[in-house]
Amino acid sequence: MLPLGRRQRHKRVRASVSADRENAPTEMQHYALPKNKTMHFIRNNLAVCGFLGIGDRESFETHGFNAQLQCAQAFDPWLPECLDVKALPFDDGAPIPEALFHEAQAWLNKHWKSNSKILISCAGGQSRSVTMAIGLIFVNSQRSFLDCIAEVMEKVPDAYPHPLVLSSAAKYSGDPLCLESLQRVYQTVANPPPYPWSVEQIKDALDRVSV
Repeated sequence: MLPLGRRQRHKRVRASVSADRENAPTEMQHYALPKNKTMHFIRNNLAVCGFLGIGDRESFETHGFNAQLQCAQAFDPWLPECLDVKALPFDDGAPIPEALFHEAQAWLNKHWKSNSKILISCAGGQSRSVTMAIGLIFVNSQRSFLDCIAEVMEKVPDAYPHPLVLSSAAKYSGDPLCLESLQRVYQTVANPPPYPWSVEQIKDALDRVSV
């Protein structure tokens, strides 16, 4: 057993380490999750939201959506009774699985071509849903992926897509982003979170996606 003085110092060190861990920025602190029921319309026929943006069934049905892509799990079980639902959940903080990305985009594009009103949802409405919306607009426009990012992020002030998610979508879309372009994306964010992505994190994301 340690002497009393050393035991007390040991406890203080452990308490300090514990406090540091609790105060350290986590992955989710890169996002400022909206506390209100936010749904952002990018086009008249395209919107994104998080869990809180769905609301209750009665208010949801007033939007007149025909299709919903779910990029996260655990959405309301009544949604498939209201519209065509495609559940393709994937992790935020990792590259999008390429086959999943192409499956999602093909499904979204089918609804886009048929003039459906589309909702793309994820947990916070800031990363995965935003990225899928960018991909959909890109494939239906004659503009660069970077220009499509600018359009979507202007309409979604809380948008802050994970660099691994965003850069993988750009690569799969055939218009990969360079370091300078991706840095510019995050420098122009309307409402940056308390812990923005560092240059090192952005560069690491591009290195991982390019492999």
